[in-house]
Amino acid sequence: MFANMTSEQAIATLIEGSGKLTGIFGYWPTFHDAEIVELQLWRGDVYPDTKKYVFPVLTVKLHVWELTSEVDTAGYLVLRKHTLTTLRFHDVLDLRIDGFNQQNSILELSIARKQNTEGPGRTFTVNFDPAFGMGAEFTCSRIEVVDAVAYSQDGITDGHRYPVDLSG
Repeated sequence: MFANMTSEQAIATLIEGSGKLTGIFGYWPTFHDAEIVELQLWRGDVYPDTKKYVFPVLTVKLHVWELTSEVDTAGYLVLRKHTLTTLRFHDVLDLRIDGFNQQNSILELSIARKQNTEGPGRTFTVNFDPAFGMGAEFTCSRIEVVDAVAYSQDGITDGHRYPVDLSG
């Protein structure tokens, strides 16, 4: 099934709602230079008496774009398809976060499939490789793209303001 796909494309097929991003970009983005705008951790809820088990959830909002080979009049590479996407990671284990600050740009978001010998049969290892600011590593059982919306130059989308410097 994955024979003619890149590893990113193959992983994208395992991510719920990945079409929300691939529909905008035409491919699963690398998230190179993307900026982590917001993150939320939820411990989940475990109620053995009612057999309700919701394990930790990490939700991350990222400003992502397409880097072109075009150069603008100021000599900078042209960025297109500015998008604010929300990714949700379910059943998060072994979470390590470091360096969160006012910018949080990443070199890439790497997601790899991992076969477990204990617990759920399929898990993912996730790495937010930091360029400046936050980096993170963890495993999770499921990943979903909650949404992907156009992100304007003034940092406003869906009526919410997300301050961000889009100048470079």
